[in-house]
Amino acid sequence: MNLDKLTMDELISLRNKIEYKINSYEDGYLYICSVRQFGSVWEERPSSLYSLRELCDSYNGDNGIVDVYTNNPNLEFPEMEFYNYGDVMFIKSEDDYRDWVKYNKDKNFIEDVTQRLDEWDEKKDLPLRHRPHFAPIWTREQVGEWITEFESKTWDFVEPRSMRSDYY
Repeated sequence: MNLDKLTMDELISLRNKIEYKINSYEDGYLYICSVRQFGSVWEERPSSLYSLRELCDSYNGDNGIVDVYTNNPNLEFPEMEFYNYGDVMFIKSEDDYRDWVKYNKDKNFIEDVTQRLDEWDEKKDLPLRHRPHFAPIWTREQVGEWITEFESKTWDFVEPRSMRSDYY
């Protein structure tokens, strides 16, 4: 294909068609990416290894971090085909991933509220500058109910495992 004879508008149109084809390609694997940038966190869902590489290249640690959760077993380090500053974790399924996230959020919330209540109860023993300024909005009874509910729930998920060989 001779590109020299195309006008600028035709070149731009061709580029857009090629980019669409590349970015819409699906390789059949699941990629769930948690992107963290300057205090914000959001989820991206690349459809292929190429799209994943593009995403990870745009957030290389200086301007953000991408944590990758995938069922693609071919991303084991050091043979991984892209550089990523964040974690790369193998997941069994999206349902397992979602259950694991919910489990961690609930557990961390209960621990955080318990810590705030403990700090409030111990405020008289702390120096003035380290005392909490506002009373917690939750009660110990609410935390007890959350703990009972949390412990009674059947958590049936496979925890993500790291695919980075330097963690073993």
